[in-house]
Amino acid sequence: MRDPSNSVSWRSLLYVPANRERFVRHAASSNADAVILDLEDAVPAEHKIAARESLAGAVSHLRTAPVTVLVRVNRSWTLMIPDLEAAVRSKVDAVIIPKSDDPGMIRTVDETLYELEEGGAETTTKVVALIESARGVRRVDQILTASDRVVAASTGIGDLSIDLHASPDSPAVMHAFTEVIQATRAAGRTPLGLPGLIVSFADLDGFRSLATRSRSMGSTGASCIHPRQVSTLNDVFSPSAQEVEYARRVVSAYEEAATSGHGSVMMGDTFVDNANYQYAKRILKHGLSS
Repeated sequence: MRDPSNSVSWRSLLYVPANRERFVRHAASSNADAVILDLEDAVPAEHKIAARESLAGAVSHLRTAPVTVLVRVNRSWTLMIPDLEAAVRSKVDAVIIPKSDDPGMIRTVDETLYELEEGGAETTTKVVALIESARGVRRVDQILTASDRVVAASTGIGDLSIDLHASPDSPAVMHAFTEVIQATRAAGRTPLGLPGLIVSFADLDGFRSLATRSRSMGSTGASCIHPRQVSTLNDVFSPSAQEVEYARRVVSAYEEAATSGHGSVMMGDTFVDNANYQYAKRILKHGLSS
């Protein structure tokens, strides 16, 4: 069975049109955890072939930086197949499948990638499912487990809100976002995304507020469209120095109590049990690796 690691750690994913060389150059020094070379919405129809042909050069340039490289392919099969061919040929780390609304489609992508990789001899390209419709939300459990390649899922709030006939900040959209987060966690994949839209990339305060809300809802990272937003995502989705220090104290107190046969301990006025201990260890793991 083809089984790439289902654990990824991307706090910030910067979208860049694959055909804009200047943007690609800037992305390499953006400090983003991942760069998404976009072949879909950011590229006009008449430039899609040229963008696909420029993929190898863009990936090669990004490899000069310590960054994960993803490609968002087009959804129609006539465009997606050559997009996948170019992505595999360029040895990207993962592909983002927009409008992921059917597990059968993910299985087809998996088989296509397997054939393009010559039966796994070359590499194993990961898949990120972008859930952008009510149909996708209703089938998200099956979509996430349709292939071992699927390592993460994100909610496309803009298209989803249009499909739901609801505003981006409506309860209906927030419910769908939460469903995708929960399903992604249940499947052992990585939940990504923001529970809303920020139209202006200059509104960094609003962007930070939205990212903070996203983290509180269980997301571990999100995409952005401008290098100025990268540091905000890296900051919000990383444990603060205070969180790391507190987690160290919790782990130390619990482990000391465990040596005496105790399954819980009072740390000042705070009751610490195994659940607190496990959460603290997770904070330390992310804090030390960020």
